[in-house]
Amino acid sequence: MNIVIFNSHTLLASHYETELELLYNHLEKGDRVVQLICDSDLPACDINPFYQPEACERCISKRKNGYASLPKIPIIRSFFNLTEDDKIRIKQTPKNFESISELKKLKVDEYELGYSIASSIISYFRDPNPQLDPKWVERYIIGCLGVYFSMINYLKSNQTDLVYAFNGRLSHTKAVLQACKFMQVKCLLHERGNSMPFYSLFENTSIHDLKNTQRLIVETWENADPIERVEKATQWFQTRIGGKMENWFSFLEAQTFELPENWDETKKNILICNSSEDEFASLNDEWKNHLYLNQTDGIIKIINDTKNLENIHIYLRIHPHLAKVNNKDLSDLLALKSKNLTIIPASSLISTYNLVNHVSQVITFGSTIGMEATFMGKPSILAGKSFYYNLGGTYDPSSHLELIQLINSDLGPKSKEKALMFAYYFGTFGVRFKHYSPEDFGKGKFKGKYIESDSSLKLNLIKFFFDNKVLPKLSEWLRLLKREKLTQRYLP
Repeated sequence: MNIVIFNSHTLLASHYETELELLYNHLEKGDRVVQLICDSDLPACDINPFYQPEACERCISKRKNGYASLPKIPIIRSFFNLTEDDKIRIKQTPKNFESISELKKLKVDEYELGYSIASSIISYFRDPNPQLDPKWVERYIIGCLGVYFSMINYLKSNQTDLVYAFNGRLSHTKAVLQACKFMQVKCLLHERGNSMPFYSLFENTSIHDLKNTQRLIVETWENADPIERVEKATQWFQTRIGGKMENWFSFLEAQTFELPENWDETKKNILICNSSEDEFASLNDEWKNHLYLNQTDGIIKIINDTKNLENIHIYLRIHPHLAKVNNKDLSDLLALKSKNLTIIPASSLISTYNLVNHVSQVITFGSTIGMEATFMGKPSILAGKSFYYNLGGTYDPSSHLELIQLINSDLGPKSKEKALMFAYYFGTFGVRFKHYSPEDFGKGKFKGKYIESDSSLKLNLIKFFFDNKVLPKLSEWLRLLKREKLTQRYLP
């Protein structure tokens, strides 16, 4: 087979090691493997958005050091391969946008260029509505189109059976996916799997493809052993509730089982659990909330329309993941005031699961706590989009009015089987690593050794010229000059 692996995100924990895993497996089979690389060719990327030459060198060094652990070195080629017509199209593409929502509308062919760039920028700032730096956006557009057209040119000239890339949501890897779709070449997107020893592969789409992943949830359940699936799904829930999450950082291990000081058992206590709004904002329109502008809008409306209900008290649990986030949406939530509202901040050690055990209803906007509440026997209301939307394990209102009616109703829990179906998929999906052994979320060995960047003479010279603390203005001038020269390669 003719295999292409697009190299990216080398400095992000475990992702390059996944790339090495794929390289190793295909080289071991005797496939012809080409790795398309960036040798400091992109004017902006997710791991080096402001083009620091030092970061480029560390990325290149780590990539090269990985080859020593492979059975043979793959064919190495630069991804950069533009025609003059490509450069003209890049130059003619709009590059000035007033807002992130305006940027999201930018398309080239069927490539949602603007959405992919917005996704990277939102993820970088952890803000669903970040201020746009025009020059930064311009460099992203130029680089992403460079990858898109270069990838099309490669596939036109080289027989290719399969392309691998990371994630498929973010700027440059979305460009690879869209180029493969344009050329009708199979593309597998790699991501983390159900837990650290696993990675996952999604064909011609990303893990964030809502309908595709919902389909996989149902199919995986239907094709599984009836006894085994219940056992594994139950274990997945019990592991999470016990604070031992295996595929992400756990925020639960230090939490306590105390209830808030103002807890009143005579009230109908309702728990609202929010999520990181930037995570939803970075996805495509398929994930757009059908009830509210966003979570903050929804929570404000819920609080306002229940503030006069004497028998109800609402506890708003700010997700622990937001403890170090500072944006307008979060500030607006923390500023909410109502006599029947208690805000539990992200830094609070109060156990979310203990709250679920004691409340009458749980309202979420897509976080897994919505399914966990169903598993724990609590009525769960979904006020947004999620992989479990319309799965049958939650109440999914079609309007704000219907949601308020649900709050005022004496609800029973939905089917626990639907929760188990969700848990079974997310507790089992993926492929087990054969050559990479993760030790924790951000560290592991590939073929028995850590793959790291070198602290070389070249790296020290780059730091001296481009990150000189004694002559910072000269360093900045040199860095900008190098970046501008690089950018001009993409233009006629």
